Amino acid sequence: MNYTDNRKLTSVAVHPELRRTLLSRPTHESLSTIIEYQLFDQPCRPLANDILCLLPYWELQACEGNGVLATLIQHIVQHSPRLLKNDKIIEANLLRIRILASTPGIFSFPPHEIQEHLLKFLNMSDCLADLPQFEVVSFSSSEISPLNSDLIRFRLTPHSRRYIQNLFHTERREAILSVLAHIAKHYPLIPTCRKAYALMLSLDNPDTWGTHPFCIRLVANRFWDNRLMETTEA
Repeated sequence: MNYTDNRKLTSVAVHPELRRTLLSRPTHESLSTIIEYQLFDQPCRPLANDILCLLPYWELQACEGNGVLATLIQHIVQHSPRLLKNDKIIEANLLRIRILASTPGIFSFPPHEIQEHLLKFLNMSDCLADLPQFEVVSFSSSEISPLNSDLIRFRLTPHSRRYIQNLFHTERREAILSVLAHIAKHYPLIPTCRKAYALMLSLDNPDTWGTHPFCIRLVANRFWDNRLMETTEA
């Protein structure tokens, strides 16, 4: 193996200020430089701190439709899976930002308005689970059957809530966030767009999906859909 080959396998030392500049507003050019320098092949604590500081800026860029940002986050996840090890909320934030950035379009409202008044925009936001866009998120009858009696009585036991939590595995959470991102950027009614983004922000802790009103309503809707289908087929 010659010197050139060795160099390609070695991460280049990057000045902290240059590193922050490359990461702050990703472009195709800066992403190429990040990959060339193998910036994430040898992750370090300062690099993780930079990412934490940049999350609010990346959030805004994702809302503005910076698709390169989605590619950058995917690169981080693939090359430095332990960079933000054991921090589920940070991982969830990166997932939300990646999905927003990869969803075509821009917000028709200022994101900071929702961030600063989140509880206001979450009011009645669980109703979005009734939108036909969420029909792509399915739960089989066998998955929901352990909840039948509780859903019929409209009263969930702590055990049922823990069971619901397990229904929202990684792939299903990503599918739901993708639908919410599409609604936030493209739904014709701006109040609904705002609520969709508010929901995305409120779902930043994967351990609380099982108690979230929107998630519970989504499961309940699929339960009644399945019951209706069974009645129709009988």
